[in-house]
Amino acid sequence: MSKKTSLGHNPLAYSLKSHASFDFIRSIQNDSNSSVAEPEVKKMVASYYLEEPVIRQIRTIAKEEKESFSAIANSFLKQALKNKRELE
Repeated sequence: MSKKTSLGHNPLAYSLKSHASFDFIRSIQNDSNSSVAEPEVKKMVASYYLEEPVIRQIRTIAKEEKESFSAIANSFLKQALKNKRELE
């Protein structure tokens, strides 16, 4: 049997650095929207014993709005705190 030589090429045999192009990746450093974005708020995990009907309502609303449970609960708590401050 004769040995056949490979008809393919070895991609590791040469460097592609000079030919590499990453134009398909969007640059986030030059985004004009970055100055408009709100600063990231630190978050913590909190655990509360809530009534089952309240939890069911939060889950229902979260599913309707396609949001996470914590996002809905967070927005409700923010609104409640805002309303409480306005009443004082």
